[in-house]
Amino acid sequence: GPDFYSFPDFKFIRILAHLVHFTMTIRQATSHSIAIILFVLSFPLVGFSQTNPLSDSVTYYSNMGRYARAIPFCEQWKEKVKNEKGEASAEYATTISKLGDLLLKDGRNEEAESNMLAAFDIRKKALGETHAEVGESCHQLGSFYTEMGDVVKAESYFEKALVIRKAAYGDESIQVASTMNNLGVLQMNEGHYEKAETLMLKSLEIRKKNLGETHKEVGQSYNNLGIVNWKQGKLPKAESCYEKSLEIRKKNLGENHPDVGHSYNNLGLVYIAMGNYPKAETYLVKGMEIKRKTVGDDNIEMAASYNNLANLNKDMGRYAKSLEYNLKALPIEIKSGGENHPDVGGSYNNIGELHWTLGNYRLAEFYNLKALEIWKNAYGPVNVDVAGSYTNLGNIYTDMGKYAKAEPFYLKALQIRQSALGKDHPEMGPTNNHLGLMWKDQKNYAKAEPYFIQSSRNFLTQIQEIFPGLSDAEKQIFFETLTPYSEEFKSYATLRQATNPFITCDLYNQHLATKALLLNSSAKWKHRIKSSGDKKLFLQFTEWEGYQEELAVLLQSTDSAERAGIESLQAKSEKMEKDLSLRSENFAQLADRRLVVWTDVRKRLKPGEAAVEIIRVRAAGIAKSVTDTSDPKKPVYRVKGLTDTIHYAALIVKSESKYPEMVLFKNGNDLEGKYLKLYQMSMKQKLEDDQSYKQFWEKIGAKLGTSSKVYFSPDGVFHSINLNTLQNPKTKKYLIDEKEIRIVTVTKDLVNPPKPENLNKLAYLVGFPNYYKDEDESITYSTERKSPTLTYGLRLAAGEVLAQLPATKVEVTRISDILTAKGWDVQTYTDDKALEENIKESYKPRLMHIATHGYFQPDTETENNPLLRSGLMLTGAGTTLRGGKMEKREDGILTAYEAMNLNLDNTDLVVLSACETGLGEIKNGEGVYGLQRAFKVAGAKTIIMSLWQVNDQTTQELMVSFYRNWLSPDVRLTLRQAQGDKVSKRSAFLKAQKELKAKYSDPYYWGAFVLVGE
Repeated sequence: GPDFYSFPDFKFIRILAHLVHFTMTIRQATSHSIAIILFVLSFPLVGFSQTNPLSDSVTYYSNMGRYARAIPFCEQWKEKVKNEKGEASAEYATTISKLGDLLLKDGRNEEAESNMLAAFDIRKKALGETHAEVGESCHQLGSFYTEMGDVVKAESYFEKALVIRKAAYGDESIQVASTMNNLGVLQMNEGHYEKAETLMLKSLEIRKKNLGETHKEVGQSYNNLGIVNWKQGKLPKAESCYEKSLEIRKKNLGENHPDVGHSYNNLGLVYIAMGNYPKAETYLVKGMEIKRKTVGDDNIEMAASYNNLANLNKDMGRYAKSLEYNLKALPIEIKSGGENHPDVGGSYNNIGELHWTLGNYRLAEFYNLKALEIWKNAYGPVNVDVAGSYTNLGNIYTDMGKYAKAEPFYLKALQIRQSALGKDHPEMGPTNNHLGLMWKDQKNYAKAEPYFIQSSRNFLTQIQEIFPGLSDAEKQIFFETLTPYSEEFKSYATLRQATNPFITCDLYNQHLATKALLLNSSAKWKHRIKSSGDKKLFLQFTEWEGYQEELAVLLQSTDSAERAGIESLQAKSEKMEKDLSLRSENFAQLADRRLVVWTDVRKRLKPGEAAVEIIRVRAAGIAKSVTDTSDPKKPVYRVKGLTDTIHYAALIVKSESKYPEMVLFKNGNDLEGKYLKLYQMSMKQKLEDDQSYKQFWEKIGAKLGTSSKVYFSPDGVFHSINLNTLQNPKTKKYLIDEKEIRIVTVTKDLVNPPKPENLNKLAYLVGFPNYYKDEDESITYSTERKSPTLTYGLRLAAGEVLAQLPATKVEVTRISDILTAKGWDVQTYTDDKALEENIKESYKPRLMHIATHGYFQPDTETENNPLLRSGLMLTGAGTTLRGGKMEKREDGILTAYEAMNLNLDNTDLVVLSACETGLGEIKNGEGVYGLQRAFKVAGAKTIIMSLWQVNDQTTQELMVSFYRNWLSPDVRLTLRQAQGDKVSKRSAFLKAQKELKAKYSDPYYWGAFVLVGE
């Protein structure tokens, strides 16, 4: 029971020892039962004197974190010492000092202060002002006043403690380390992060030297270093420190100690900052439950947990739950520290933010003003928390349209944060953005400009500093937290460019830095490790790849027992991936770290060439209409912001450009809706299309003028069309005959093209799979490489079969003959050999060509990962789609998720000769999440893929023509070109399309495939 050791009885322990001796004489006793008894015997003796049962009980419960249970024993101990030694004795001072510590941890602050001050006075009189125990009291009072928010008193006591402890114990003592640590916490609370980190690192060094790497005080140091890194926005560093702290604390204190709860809580705060809300909730709830068990529901520590969960639920849109947690925290804080305690200000601030989110502006103003008053009185007018209140009030007045009231609050917040945190701190981005938005709402675009530009630069700084320490999944989540600031700048730039066309320079630069950021980041860290030459690192990478393979299998499974292992495997894989990503930075080239700007692109362009970046923009306007129900007058406010109206901006750069020229499409919603449907219907049904050229190209073409070669980087709806198939209604020519369009992922690829390498002549050709291997299936043939109709879990629709594609066999055979004649090492896999395993076991081929059925499955409620919803059908796929299970081999379905882990590092070309292999889920600025992305991440430099279902026969003709042109003397392939020159492939592909166009005039036949990546 809970009171088993409520009062250690050493007579009982002696009896227990006899019992152990007796038990050991019984031959039938098992070693297991003896071990249990020995554990029970040894546990109460740890840290106990055997002479003072009262102090032993205090130590026992204090170590468990059960402070309320320890206090009565400490009070009895105090009375005992008072009677035996007197109130003026140093021994008495020890008891009331300990009692003060326990009372503080139990939230009884006034009683705690009274006992601590009494202990300090007694020790000075009894022992002298420089005695070590006086130093202990100074340290304790410094910690107390830090907790109370009294900076002046706290610093004064810590400085006295440091002098006394250095003299008494030496500069490298654990006592000095403890005071340094706490003084660091004080400096951190004041916003002096560099000073704080210096003190904490020195403290950590001393503690590790004296106590070892896994001592609980070392865990405390890691925890505090985590806090100082978190406050500076260094999230991966903070996470690493907290994880070390948690591991050490669990080992020393057990799972249910309050300090372990603190570590869980702190990790939760990091995950909130990263935008990983599900993970944050898991850790915050764990921390709260531990605190509830150890300190009780009414402790100040519980209030902190409630506040953190309130903020998380607000960010997740669970407003009622958020308010519930806030209202739980507030009375605890008032009871513990009084109406004017900084923690009370924190709760008022949180409640105010919640009401602002809900549009209750009158209540929001009330609570934020109360928070501001409390924080200014506690911390002074120049404090980052005070800046938070200023920002919140600025937001309220901006939404109400009271800009004159909002501006001074925003400016005060900016001044405080810049002084305390520096211009590159993560908080500076939103602060500048708020001021930019305020001026934009008033249509004063010139005044808004410097704030938006600074916010944009801060946004890019965060990416550079934080990304290396995150996994790919965490990068995506974190990037999404920053995306609103990027979208605001895009929207602003489209408005500003009419009066300042040079704003497009900043817009282009931001787009170059962020477009395909996640794709390039994932591809780069993997490439660096694979080419690093570090054998140990490569082995770790290989182990991580193994985890990814296991995950791919589990994620596709519908078996609940199998899927139960997903969470633990994902955690293990993610931890390793973060370490690999961070370590890959050691091998990063200067070009990887340098931000490419628009003038770099301009330098690469020759006369007659142009670069075009397409940017999807959410237009500014009235975002919502809000009725403030907290105001008796119930006023209605039209709140400005980003709307659902979509614009597209085309930024055009030529060799002579003074700035990127903007072409603005204000009918973005129509482009994504009726005009895309018209284009797709015209292609599939082979109808004449006199609209698509005008809607998607005419305005861009007018700006291009005589530029004949165009490097085109699509975004949004432009990923779904092949520009070459647009027919000019005036000339009746297709764009393929008017311009040379080169599709690139992002135009900065012109600046840092891949270095030519000594490429091999290894080719993998896969086609005509036996979809129903080992089954009696009457063979069905198809004239189209049609995407199968699938349901969740990858099952065919009722009555559907995967039809054989006879032209794919002809295609692979004829391509093999062409390559073999040119001296290539050709590995051909058809029929039963067209296995998923053969693709996965390939190693850096120069060429990979896959001819089969492809698919992209629309989103479902139960599985949202687009990389699991697109893929290629190989041998055995039909059996799998009927519910069969391959026990000894792969399932025959290569998903995009699996394709990401293929070893195609520096593979020159991947040809996906299947239907709809260019489809996927389009994410603005990141391209298409599907097979295209997967093969790029795997290392492929260039990809040929399709945008719609393709004809089997004409696809075979196109592909054979492409290879014949690519490797024939007509293209004049030089040695340099053989080692990686891009022009030969693109020229050959363009020539093949034109040859097919001469034979089959409709773009349905020759326009389905696009070449991307050069």
